Formats: sequence, structure tokens, C-alpha cells
Amino acid sequence: MRIAVTGASGLVGGQVVAAAAASGHQVRAVVRRRVDVPGAGPGAVIGEDFETVRASLADPDSLRAAFAGCDAVVHCAAVYAFGAERAAEVERVNTTGTVAVVQAAADAGAGRVVVTSSSVTRGSAATAVARTELDVLGDEPAPAYYASKVEQERLALQAGEHGGVAVLLALPTVVLGGPAARLVPSNAIVLRYLLDLTRSTYPGGCNVVDARDVGHGHVLLLERGEAGQRYLLGGQNLSWRALHATVAELAGLPGPFLEVPRPLAQAMVKVADGWGRLTSSAPLVTADEADTVGRWYWYDHARASALGYSPRSGRDALASSLAWLLVGDKVPRWVREGLSPSAEVRAARPLVPRSL
Repeated sequence: MRIAVTGASGLVGGQVVAAAAASGHQVRAVVRRRVDVPGAGPGAVIGEDFETVRASLADPDSLRAAFAGCDAVVHCAAVYAFGAERAAEVERVNTTGTVAVVQAAADAGAGRVVVTSSSVTRGSAATAVARTELDVLGDEPAPAYYASKVEQERLALQAGEHGGVAVLLALPTVVLGGPAARLVPSNAIVLRYLLDLTRSTYPGGCNVVDARDVGHGHVLLLERGEAGQRYLLGGQNLSWRALHATVAELAGLPGPFLEVPRPLAQAMVKVADGWGRLTSSAPLVTADEADTVGRWYWYDHARASALGYSPRSGRDALASSLAWLLVGDKVPRWVREGLSPSAEVRAARPLVPRSL
């Protein structure tokens, strides 16, 4: 099958490209910016596993050209961000951009589109109960990002029906690991604990999943999924205390100690936001995220498992996140020098040879 993958330079998109190529599919990586490879341009072959083309969600003609000759499209391009200052961008890219992709796929003759949404569209619970694809986002804290993903799903299915394209929805949980060109909010969860000298934790919990498993899950949906269905792509459900305790153990740190309730978390964000404005730096946590403290974002991925989906443990996903963070530039030297990463962390990121 010839597959086009939008957002191929992102955390999830990159893993979809790798998983699809490993499964024997012909992959076309669709990126927004020029790939920094000598001689690479639109249509240039990068390595032996896939080609790359440039296209923009705001340019339907470029999308149709990028999808030409493809049997299917996996749409991973999105804006994953919190905060009022990016709400309009989140809404525009995640909704209007998705409709443009499905319409372009239909025009190009691609009969199948997998759209990357998010598990948050299935909502959260006040207690430690796992939710399924049958649940919905209810009357609970819902940042603009959550609302954009709910609308994205509705519009994607509608556009697919109108264009005669089979649309499937992939709903990843908290995706951890790399490689990632920028710090996404999911990996920032791990980084925040490394930087938090109080070693605090929170009530509630979330589901964490390794980016590699999410990539493989998308390919399974493409090959075996049922049109019009949602599929949660999760890993392991963890309380925030268990998550932070695992990060602490893997990184060689103490804690966690104090459990911070939502009102205190909201107050701390205001202080962090003020400091960020004073120092012209972006805070690692937003008011949107603080509002969700105490909720349980736990999910059941049984529907995907029936297709052969089998994710790694939450511990493995956290080790992968740490491994990529520690080779990047987001962990300050004074923090890095105080860590004693476990063998699991050191083994989580494969060594890639490069010319000297």
C-alpha cells in the first residue's frame, strides 16, 4: 500500500512513517518545511524507506499533489498546545486543516484516511475508572485543545462521508519518547518532575504510551480497522503518584512527597506564569493543565488490542521519555548532573552512528 503521512516530522508522525515502512508499505512523508538533506526537495527520496514532499494544510493544491497516487493517508499534523494565546491556532489547524486533508485525499483517490485525534475526546472521570470509545467529553475542565479534537473528529467523519472516503480515528493517550524536534506537553510532564525541587505529585492520573506503539497502532488501524470507528491507543493507566515515583526511580531522584491539590496547583501556575513573563520564558505548565488536576484520564484500549495492538509498559514509556530528554537541550546542566539514570533509561534510546 502507498501511504502518505502528514506531520511526518512530528513525534507521532515520525513513528507512523517508521512503522509503516517497517511493515512493507511505500511511505510518502508529508512535511511543511524543507527537509535538511543535501539535494532534498519535493519528491526527493530520503534513504531507502520513504520519500518526502512538502505541503501545507492551508494549501489544498499542495495536499492533493502530495497525496497523488496514494492508497491511503494518515493525518498526524496538528497543533498540540495549551494556553489561551494559542487557542485560535489550535482550533484552526486541528479542525479546518483536517477537513482539508480528508477532502484532498478524496480528490486524489485515496480511499482510506486515519486521523490522529486524542483520548481526551472521551473525557475523564472523578474516580480511577478506565473510559472507552463509547464515552464522551462531559461537563468537566476542557481546554481549547480538547474542544478542537472533539470537533476534529466530528468534521473528519463528516468530510469522509461526503467525499466517499473511509475515515478512522486514532485516539492516543499521553505519548512519550522521541525523537521529537520540540518539547511536546506529554514529554514536558516528565521534565517538570526533573525540575521540581519540591518533588510534588498530584491527585488523579493518566494513561501513558510509548510513541513507537502509537506509530504501530496507526498502521494496524490502516490495515485492519473498521471505517467510522474510534480506537484508543493507550499504554498503562497510572496515578500521578505512581507515575512520578517511576520517573524518580528511573532518574535516581527522591520522592514524590507532597500531593498538590487543584487549588494549590492553580495558584502555582499563576506564580510560574508571572515569572515566565518577567524572564520572557515559556512556563512548563499552563492554567489549562492545572484545571485538570484531580481527574482520572484512564482509558481501555481493548478495541485496538483486538486488531493486534500490544503496547509496552508505562515504565518503558517513561524510560524512553527520559532517554530522549537527557540527550536534548531542555534539561539544564545543574539538573542533569544530579541525576543517576538507570540502565533502563540508558538502554531506551538506540545509538545512531554519525560521521565525525
